[in-house]
Amino acid sequence: MRYVTLLVISLLASNAMAFANTNDADTLIVKTGECKATGINVEGIDALNWNTGNQDVALPEAVFASVKICGIGEGVTYISGSSMNGEKQFKIIVKVVPDHTKEKITKPVLPEFQSSINSDVDEILKKIVADQTDGEFKSRLKVSENKRFLVEEVTGKPFLFISQTLWSMTRRLSREEILMVLDICKDQGFTAVQLLAHSHYMGPNGYGNFPFENENFLRPALSIGSGLNVPGEYDWWDHLEFIIQECIKREMYVCLLPTWREQWNQKKNLHKNNSYAYGKFIGQRYLPYNPWIIWVMGGDEAPNTPEKMAIHRELANGIANGISGKEDYTKVMMTYHTHGPTSTSDFFLEDEPFMDFNTIQSGHGLENLEGMIEKAYQSQQKPVMDFEPFYTKNGLNTNEARTIIYWGVFSGGFGTSYGSWNLWHCGDRNDLAPFSIPEAFYEGFGTQIGFLGKLLSSFSMVDRVPNQKLLMNNQTSGLDRILACTATDKSFAMVYSPNGEPFTVDLSLVGGKKIHWQWFKPSNGEIHNSGDFRRKSNQHLFTPPTRGDRFTGNDWALVIN
Repeated sequence: MRYVTLLVISLLASNAMAFANTNDADTLIVKTGECKATGINVEGIDALNWNTGNQDVALPEAVFASVKICGIGEGVTYISGSSMNGEKQFKIIVKVVPDHTKEKITKPVLPEFQSSINSDVDEILKKIVADQTDGEFKSRLKVSENKRFLVEEVTGKPFLFISQTLWSMTRRLSREEILMVLDICKDQGFTAVQLLAHSHYMGPNGYGNFPFENENFLRPALSIGSGLNVPGEYDWWDHLEFIIQECIKREMYVCLLPTWREQWNQKKNLHKNNSYAYGKFIGQRYLPYNPWIIWVMGGDEAPNTPEKMAIHRELANGIANGISGKEDYTKVMMTYHTHGPTSTSDFFLEDEPFMDFNTIQSGHGLENLEGMIEKAYQSQQKPVMDFEPFYTKNGLNTNEARTIIYWGVFSGGFGTSYGSWNLWHCGDRNDLAPFSIPEAFYEGFGTQIGFLGKLLSSFSMVDRVPNQKLLMNNQTSGLDRILACTATDKSFAMVYSPNGEPFTVDLSLVGGKKIHWQWFKPSNGEIHNSGDFRRKSNQHLFTPPTRGDRFTGNDWALVIN
């Protein structure tokens, strides 16, 4: 049986008007085989996204004004759109229901629980991993003692988490392109990349390889040997291994998503009775690289039903067993990628066995982030970060993306990810944004991400806590909000002012009789103006070097120590 698939079949030309949401709690009901207009007319909406059961795709503004959709298979999905600057956005749930006059719908029956992949494929796997030496393949990372950051297991050194989003890297990039891309990411200051094991589409990669036989998770497409130029040897999983190896050479972590939502939320190819076996396979296949892998369950969808929870608990359990032979989550670093705008703390309890840290997806609207990290930070004693923030596109929206990311860190995030519409798909797609190496990597905020790393690593990262009490009489909110953080030992404090607005600081939260201050420019990493003064009172007004409208490049970070 086919599950949620929506096909846009008609793009009607009309005068652009402000969009309007549908009724019934913004849910559009469509019968299988029926086509219905969404009722959306857009003005200033430059991208229309819809979930086809494979991935979100987009149409340029020039080709749509009003949309009809057709229900192909029963299920629930959504369509969404946003303006270039993220201020206008909409999301409408689409529910495809059966038309009993046209077809008889039968509820599918899941196969029995499987503890391993099919036996013939498993025999190939055993031969592939036979030369793995016995040893300790425990994650190099652990949660800090204060439970707010990640640190290195052996040295205790704080891990600076800054990841580049390259979801479709495994499918779309050649080995030569992978080397170029990872070199750029390393040079720009990224410490991790996040990608999918099987990518969004189940199509072949550039070498003609598929990840599975007929999208069957119990039958990974494996072959003996890994010779690139030897016919029948180099398979999909060898290509993923090459990516992981090259990341490790550059001391970059791999945030690896074993799957994506369309396989378990729409198509149901991955379910609670085979996810353990798949998890065990991928854990065994990449056992030697586990120290450098951050395993990420989910895939842009919330675990908001018992069925979804069961799938990912089994998947995590399988990975843990593939690594250590038992359900031992102390050997792995794991989290979950939810959809936006939601937080994993909305669904998982603090003591969820496989969840080492929480993530949020603020998504691609500018107003979504406010309060999200603060809520997760306050509700659970766990590290938290924005795993999918606002994306840049065609080199635009850099100021917006930078502001969102600085807000995410200053509100309590232990790190951040970064994404661009030109990069995540890793291929030239006319319906999203062009991709080119190296040009696409030097557009947007990617060239500035290293400055954030420089700022965060200038002081003891594990002592940093969000602290709005540093700001006296602070009335800012929304897209003008000023955020502050301090050190638990009062050794430093930082304030981020997105528009260059002045603010008054409570110096009682900073130690020492003599105060040293400096203005840090997030867009170029330079210090503009600095000085010292002796404390005469606990109130001091700071005025940034420049001031301007929202997202005009007049954001500043004050550093006090």
